Amino acid sequence: MTDSLYMLSQAASRLRLGIPCVLADECPCLGGSHRVFKIVFEDSVQWAARVSNDPDNWKAELRAVRQFQHIKKQRPKIKAPDLFVEEEYPVVYSEWVSGKPLAIWNSRIPLLKRQRLLDDLAEFLLQLWTTPVPSTFAQEKSCFYSTWLTESLDRGLRRTLRGTARWGNAINYLIMRSMIPDYTAEYDEYSGIGFAHGDLNAYNIIKSDDFHLTGVVDWDWISVAPLPAIIHHP
Repeated sequence: MTDSLYMLSQAASRLRLGIPCVLADECPCLGGSHRVFKIVFEDSVQWAARVSNDPDNWKAELRAVRQFQHIKKQRPKIKAPDLFVEEEYPVVYSEWVSGKPLAIWNSRIPLLKRQRLLDDLAEFLLQLWTTPVPSTFAQEKSCFYSTWLTESLDRGLRRTLRGTARWGNAINYLIMRSMIPDYTAEYDEYSGIGFAHGDLNAYNIIKSDDFHLTGVVDWDWISVAPLPAIIHHP
């Protein structure tokens, strides 16, 4: 364990051209699929080292990083930390985002603070949704929402029938599938595609004490989908 933690700081140092760094003297943040360690460099710059609990997911994580790096290149002011990787070492590094996770969203938060964060989130989402998708990340330049939704439901249905699904009921999938033509009719005229964060929950939205958005983290589930599938509230 000690050796692997030492490697975390060594890889981070290489990614910053040899600037020495150490792991912060604090416990890592623990999520359902990752551990996040804080790294402090000699020049006081702070990074996060995100380590997956399943190393077999590295190929998918690496693809997500490449997609995010494209977004960041196209939208450099988007409120999300830069990501850094060494392809042969399965750890995703990022700038450390100041602030705290939103965690809770309800009417007990003063209206002015809620409006402030919503304004920042709206700007973030507009930048994300309008980022052009290159052909390297999408097999097709357009896709009907009905087609995409049918394929998505069918994947869940197949997992259920094979007994590999963590949730789901075959009858419910078939009922939802039968509703697709009526549900998607008005949306199929919008055939463009865009990027979706994929997991925009309250713990991945980081805000300051005065409720300004400081960053959106955890881009593992980033995906490309038709515009009607990605444009929705967080």
